[in-house]
Amino acid sequence: MTLSLDTLPGLALFSCVVRHGSLTGAAQELGLNRSSVSKQLARFEAQLGAKLLQRTTRKLALTELGERVWQEAQTVAAALGNIDAITDDYRQNVRGRLKVSCSSSLARVHLVPLLPLFSQRYPEVDLLLQLEDRFVDLTTEQVDIAIRVGHLPDSSLVARKLGELQLQLVASPAYLAKHGTPQTPSDLTQHACLYYQNGSRAMNLWTFSGVLGEEQVRIKGPLAMNDACALVDAAIHGLGLLLIDRALLAAPLASGQLLALLPNYQLAVGLPVYAVYPARDWLPAKVTALVEFIVSEFAPRLAAPR
Repeated sequence: MTLSLDTLPGLALFSCVVRHGSLTGAAQELGLNRSSVSKQLARFEAQLGAKLLQRTTRKLALTELGERVWQEAQTVAAALGNIDAITDDYRQNVRGRLKVSCSSSLARVHLVPLLPLFSQRYPEVDLLLQLEDRFVDLTTEQVDIAIRVGHLPDSSLVARKLGELQLQLVASPAYLAKHGTPQTPSDLTQHACLYYQNGSRAMNLWTFSGVLGEEQVRIKGPLAMNDACALVDAAIHGLGLLLIDRALLAAPLASGQLLALLPNYQLAVGLPVYAVYPARDWLPAKVTALVEFIVSEFAPRLAAPR
């Protein structure tokens, strides 16, 4: 005979009867009548092919097999109790490891400065932060949350929009001294331009708004790469003009290493930024805590003037 999960209800009923020492007591706990408890107990014994209880009009007594099954039933009950406690802890307590994926530039400027505050609020959470510029497969790679830049493909993931990147056009004083300063967006076609490019997109179509309306310029230049921070370094070293997230430019603009260009033109809104996580009926408390933290603390940094 091979037992299956079908025997668990019978085992639970048997345990209840033994704990109460009577069919009546078990019936009261389970919300059944005494006859129904008796029939279900008999059905469980039939599944096992042996008697577990000797029943008389006065009392119930465990058979030899019943004693052994009762011992195992207590082990099962303890395991179920542990599972219940673990599940409750998982759902309600903010602790454990969180695996987070984020681009290096966003992490450096926006996320990492916030981590001390998050750790202060949730000291029992350990973060594994993966800096990568690709759309990771959250399910396959067991990533809890990803912070993604760009328009998202349709998927079963939950996406919370955090805002948009704010863009700025810049160049180094050395580059401008050598090549001149552009006065209109169309002038950019005569300049070396640096731009972001990865396996799925190239940000080489720049959009501006001025007195004549919207103007798009397809730029070209000596360098494209998938690391925004390295592009800033390249611009500082005079390799070309750069249109990029304004948050990355605070220090070089303040120091004069880079200069803002085309002040009479408005720049198009940058790519959207999302916090993305798997759709689940019951999110772990640690995931919920980080999502709400990112929405409340990270999103305002995207919108803040710089």
